[in-house]
Amino acid sequence: MKSSPLSPSNLLGQNAPAEQFEALTFVLKGITYVPHYRNRKVFVGPGYGRHNLTRYTQEQLLVKGAKPVTQMLWHRGGEGVVNDRNP
Repeated sequence: MKSSPLSPSNLLGQNAPAEQFEALTFVLKGITYVPHYRNRKVFVGPGYGRHNLTRYTQEQLLVKGAKPVTQMLWHRGGEGVVNDRNP
């Protein structure tokens, strides 16, 4: 049964999909690198923050041969601090 927008299971839009925006990502050897959610100038791969702390700049990815790809992602922050102590 599909819930209506005003049903108790959808109070305050809890079940509404998050808005997505165009974002620059990079694909290198089949792996997609996305902008960090706090700082869109920092690119991270799968497992970032839990299994690895490797971060890249756009320039580093391009030098390695990554291909730029535009994808729809959730909103990314602009200038947030991203480092090993604050992944």
